[in-house]
Amino acid sequence: MSKRARDMAFRHFNKGVSLIEKGLHEDALDILEEAEEQAKEADSPQILVAVLQTYADLLFAHERKDEALTRYSAAADILEKEPEHLSSEQKANMFSNMALALENAGKNEEAKEKYEVSAQGYRELLDEEPDNISYLSNAVSTLNNMGALLAEMGMNGEALDTFEEAFDLHERTSGDKEDDGYQQKRATILENLMNIPLENASGVDEQRYTRLLEQYAEIDTEDKGSSKMSTALQNIAHMLEKEGKTDEAFMKLEEALETVSRQFDEMPEEPANRKMLIDILRDMNRLLENENDSGRMLDKYELILQMSRKLLASMPENMSYQLNVAFALDIIGNLLKDEGRITEAITRIVESVDIAVSVLESEGDEHSSLQDMMIIIQDMVSLIELTDNEDTRLELYNDLLTKIEKAGQENLELGLICAEIYNETGRMLAEKGRSDKAIDDLRKAFSIYETVSHATGDSSKMNAIRKDIAQMQFTLGQYDDALNIYMELIRAGNIDGEHASRIDEILSEKEKMADNTGNVDILKKEYDSILDIRTELLGMIPDRDGKNAEKIRVIQEKIADLMVAMGMNREALLAYEQLQETGTDNRYLDRILKLLEKIRVAAGSYNDAEKQEVLEFLLSRYNSLAETNGNDAVIVGNRASVIENIAYILSERQEAEESGYMYSYALEAYTQLSELEPDNFFPHERIAAIHTRIAELAVNVGDSEEAISRYDMALGTYSSLIDADPSNIGYQLDHASVLDGMGALYLSLEKHAEAKWCYENALKAYGQIMEYDPGNKAYRSNVTITLENLGYVLELMGRKEDAMWMYENARKIDEGIE
Repeated sequence: MSKRARDMAFRHFNKGVSLIEKGLHEDALDILEEAEEQAKEADSPQILVAVLQTYADLLFAHERKDEALTRYSAAADILEKEPEHLSSEQKANMFSNMALALENAGKNEEAKEKYEVSAQGYRELLDEEPDNISYLSNAVSTLNNMGALLAEMGMNGEALDTFEEAFDLHERTSGDKEDDGYQQKRATILENLMNIPLENASGVDEQRYTRLLEQYAEIDTEDKGSSKMSTALQNIAHMLEKEGKTDEAFMKLEEALETVSRQFDEMPEEPANRKMLIDILRDMNRLLENENDSGRMLDKYELILQMSRKLLASMPENMSYQLNVAFALDIIGNLLKDEGRITEAITRIVESVDIAVSVLESEGDEHSSLQDMMIIIQDMVSLIELTDNEDTRLELYNDLLTKIEKAGQENLELGLICAEIYNETGRMLAEKGRSDKAIDDLRKAFSIYETVSHATGDSSKMNAIRKDIAQMQFTLGQYDDALNIYMELIRAGNIDGEHASRIDEILSEKEKMADNTGNVDILKKEYDSILDIRTELLGMIPDRDGKNAEKIRVIQEKIADLMVAMGMNREALLAYEQLQETGTDNRYLDRILKLLEKIRVAAGSYNDAEKQEVLEFLLSRYNSLAETNGNDAVIVGNRASVIENIAYILSERQEAEESGYMYSYALEAYTQLSELEPDNFFPHERIAAIHTRIAELAVNVGDSEEAISRYDMALGTYSSLIDADPSNIGYQLDHASVLDGMGALYLSLEKHAEAKWCYENALKAYGQIMEYDPGNKAYRSNVTITLENLGYVLELMGRKEDAMWMYENARKIDEGIE
């Protein structure tokens, strides 16, 4: 240890203290800095700690807190090992200042520790000298600072204890309680205490806090304290609420509200005033959530509404203030509703809705309180439902729709509310007989539900509305519109017997209306539509009693009859055929056959190609009929005739092979007919004629063997016919004609004897005709040719005289000479 350095340090320290006492702080700082260096060099902890403590206090007083903290920390390190180097008062004072410096540096935990050391030091000093004013004053300052730090750190219970200790010590510092300095210090402590959120503190005592509040109220002044008073009252209310004393808590809030309201009236533009007012109103609302007495709640909410309106009047564009008023009005409206005061309730909630809608329109899709506003609108809907007068209820619904419909187009939930209202007004209007307007409202509801169903997949409400609309449309006679809706319901899987029954009624009505239509085109179009729907229903709804199937058959028959009247023969034919196929009897067979014959007759004026196409179509239809009616003589005969006509057209077009095939096909058909009707000469006539025609075709292609065979079969058939009916001139002529044809064939084959035989027998046949019908022109023409042909054969055979005789007789007959 350097004695000189120690002396210099001590001398500089004393000089620094002297300069401080004289107020020469800058000089003192310089001297104390030298004293610090000398003390360190002297290695004297006792002198160094004294220098550091004094130097740090002076630095701290001059806001050089970082430098001060460095020296406080150094002094604290020394005192930790050698505490006797400073007096108890010096240590308490130093640690109090050091705590402030640490708090300033953001080192709250360390600051808290130093405050505790300082506070404990003052407590020990006061134990020795309880009335020492210096100790009391310094202890109060330290505890007040310490309480503020504890409150800031969220240690509310400890903060409250610390403030109260400071308050109690302060009470002992002066005999003059009216002293301004005393009152100022007292108010500071109490204000700090009032700021503690006591509801979160532990061990809070109601009487204890109330006593402090009353003491604070005694020093309240015009320029300060009102806001603190309201805060204190709020804190007490929180404490009372926590203890379940909600009525007492609300009374405290009313006191706080009265205080803040006065301040707000004086300075409405002051943000702090607005904030306090909002905080108190929020606490009031929370307290009232568990209130059950609607009468008392009404009075209290009227107060909240009054204050909320005051806030809104100060800033009319503030949406939060608008919503506060809206919510208060809504709550009051619901309370009035609970008391049965519906008219008053509606007045309040109508105003609430107006505000809510205004906020919705202002905020668009970004509104943050949508759900709350939806509740207000739903409350309005619920109120309207309680209105006894239907006209009033409709008016209220329409008024609400006018307000929310536009916003509902952009918001799904609000849109659903609109849909519910439209659904209800539609039902009410329907009950009043205003079906057109009812349908319009229901369609609007449906449109909204349809939009929603795309997002949710839920179409149940859509179906219910569809049903209601359809019912009204049916009542109004709007059958097509109603029918479309019922069909949509069934197509969507709503297989409802009631739907099916109503569809059947509509279709029956439409059918009756169609039957009275004079225009066949319109009538058919309507029948077609009815048929399509009934057929579709058959595939979707079980037809257990077969009624729908029978109605389908009836309408199909009507359509077929219409097509006949419209000249749509082929279409009508197909329709009758379908009816025939699905029926159990042949009730449509006669109509089918008549249509086929009508088609065949109409083809008589066509060219060969067109006629052939028609005949082939007819043949396909007869073939189908033959499959199920193979023993029906009319079908078999008509079919044979069609085949023969086709064969004829083919032969005329020189298509010998195809023609021959078809003639053979016709023979089979006529043969079948002859078996079905053995006494009928017609099939035999056609068989003979076809054999003759086939023979002629064979001649043309040079197949004499086939020709002779066919002629022989034709002769045999005609012979049988003549035996059965000798007086039939036609048979005689046809028989003679076959003999003429055979004679010409034999003549071409130079088989003169066979040709002579044919011509001679032909003349015999003509002779029989003469007996029955002497004036028959066909006979005269044919016999003349036959005589000439026979004469030619005889001439070729060298029998010229016989030939001349034949020629002469031919001339006489031709000239009419007997």
